[in-house]
Amino acid sequence: MKLLTIKQASEWASQYLNKQVSESNISYLIQYGKIKKHKDNGSTSVDIDDLKNYYQSYNGFREIAWKEKLGADLNWTLSFDNFRESDTTKHVHRLHPYKGKFIPQLVEYFLDNHIDDFKKTTFFKPGDIVLDPFAGSGTTLVQANELGIYSIGIDISRFNSLITEVKLIDYDFTLLKEEIEKIKKSIFDFEANNKIFSFEKELNQKIFEINNKYFPIKKSENDNLGKIKEKEILSFYDNLIKKYDIKLSQEKNKTFLDKWYINNVREEIDFAFNEIKKIKDKSIKKILKYIYEKIKEVATKKMLV
Repeated sequence: MKLLTIKQASEWASQYLNKQVSESNISYLIQYGKIKKHKDNGSTSVDIDDLKNYYQSYNGFREIAWKEKLGADLNWTLSFDNFRESDTTKHVHRLHPYKGKFIPQLVEYFLDNHIDDFKKTTFFKPGDIVLDPFAGSGTTLVQANELGIYSIGIDISRFNSLITEVKLIDYDFTLLKEEIEKIKKSIFDFEANNKIFSFEKELNQKIFEINNKYFPIKKSENDNLGKIKEKEILSFYDNLIKKYDIKLSQEKNKTFLDKWYINNVREEIDFAFNEIKKIKDKSIKKILKYIYEKIKEVATKKMLV
């Protein structure tokens, strides 16, 4: 192992890459774990083999390629190339996908109180106010909140504003849990009274019986088995629909929910939303509205797959 001081590493890397590599560039590699830090007689050193491996790696060549395109003074720190997806969508930033958002580390870079060769002064301190006129899903506001900086966000989308508020509100988690349990019980009672459970239980039991009846499959039955099973299931299904008075079509057919959900399911969705509307605490109501919208979105995607 051959150790180099940061200055020596800078000189070696400049010669190796045939372009200027500053001492700050080497310090960045150490700071972000690209190369290992060593102590040699009290001073910081790096292993020349670590440097070679880094510059020969994918990330190293990518940095070189971009600097060739955009100039050697490109601040590669702001590429955040060393961060994993789980880092760039940490905690509440993973709450909802939003294609137009930037990563929280970029916001932190400009809001926090550090300085470097590129950011030579701090712009904000705790207690200051940040305005984001295109707030999107609230990344700037969340990071400002973490740093003790007040923030104001504006966005044309009501749903974006809802996402942002959900991320930022200070919740009473005990009350939130209580309200969720109340709604769960109400929905359970609604389903029981609506006979949905009984309908699904009977239907699933019949499907299970029919599948077992024709297992294992005989070669002679293989070609027509699908039609045979379909006939039995549909016959039972039609009778079950009548028994539980399940409406397959709705009187209204204007919205996506009207078109894709049978009436009984749509009634349950409306019931759940009305239960949420009864909640008095505004912050709890907002987070549950968001959860409600998210569940509808996931359910819809499953139906369309």
